[in-house]
Amino acid sequence: MYSNYKILNLNARSSPPQDKESFPTVKQPQRIGEYSLSPEGHFENSPVRLCFLTQLGPSTFPFALNASGEAMNSEQSFSKPRYLDNLFYFLRCSMDKFIKRHEKGHLQVDADIVCSRETLQLMMCAPYEYKNNWTLAVSKYRNTIYICPVPNAERPQSIFDAEHLKKLMMDHWMAKLRQRCLVAMDDDIVQPGSYQQKDLNGQYYCVFCIDICGLHVLFDAPILAEHCPNPFFGLPKTFVDLRMRLDTMSRTEWSAHNRKDVLKWWVESFLVGIEKVYIAYHDKEGYVQKIKHTMVRELWRECDNDWSPNICGNFMRRLLGSIQLLMANVDSASTVYLLEYDSKNGNITYKYSKERNEHSFIPDWFRILMEEHMDHLNAQVRYQI
Repeated sequence: MYSNYKILNLNARSSPPQDKESFPTVKQPQRIGEYSLSPEGHFENSPVRLCFLTQLGPSTFPFALNASGEAMNSEQSFSKPRYLDNLFYFLRCSMDKFIKRHEKGHLQVDADIVCSRETLQLMMCAPYEYKNNWTLAVSKYRNTIYICPVPNAERPQSIFDAEHLKKLMMDHWMAKLRQRCLVAMDDDIVQPGSYQQKDLNGQYYCVFCIDICGLHVLFDAPILAEHCPNPFFGLPKTFVDLRMRLDTMSRTEWSAHNRKDVLKWWVESFLVGIEKVYIAYHDKEGYVQKIKHTMVRELWRECDNDWSPNICGNFMRRLLGSIQLLMANVDSASTVYLLEYDSKNGNITYKYSKERNEHSFIPDWFRILMEEHMDHLNAQVRYQI
């Protein structure tokens, strides 16, 4: 049973003046691992789903994203949420690298916080989010805090909802754009001629670590790579992103686009160290007229009147600090705190349950694995003695 709601002493609308003056101390993200998801959503401990973005020739344009006769697939929008299952699988496959022994003797993940990029993105965008509420589930187990988004059940999605229908259309157009612009390898060995157009099923993920004001944060994110013209040089190390925007907008539409879309683009690129974004310009009928690339640093410079990266970064810092204080005395894989953001007033409320429930997301197999791995290490030590 959950406790009564309490209000967190933090409001997304009330940033102190100093928050706009400077960006918090956030170190460059480091890529520390990778994995893939199969088309069915199964974890794969390999980079087999890595895709590369290639530049299209001038004769390719314009091309249609909204081909006649094609139906939009709505099943993806109703898929079961991932929570952090894939990150737990990744940690299981990399225990020797990311699991350490605490000074008290037990094993723990070598990170202060484990989450998805989406979690950090929701935090950074909150000061300018006036429409969509969100909920985060938070647990703490062996000195590591785990955070993941929870589906909002207040407003069930319907295929007859105009806003949801628009999202389905945009998702469909993006899938068509990816088919046009991305190539994939036949296998994870880079050889001449291995790049070719094929069904881009599944998704490639990178795992990053980043230092946010002294907090060691480990998170995952879906990633695209820029095409390497010479496959003998190995896998490319340059990551990029692919986006879409209308080619013609009014001043009001541009302002709304900057606050809703470009802010999210900048945040997601910043968190993983992406410096270049490719943007497909399309008309309202879904015809792409051109694809141009821009540097990420130019995105926020163009949106100077719409949002401040300093306010975004400092709010994330403050919220992570508040969560750390809130969870200071917690050490249970079952206990879960729900933090709920209200977009109308910027308040964040929370409630918690000490008993395992439908929102508990640290799997029992992970907890048992940590205990069994501890027994294995203790046996190795006894053998060496």
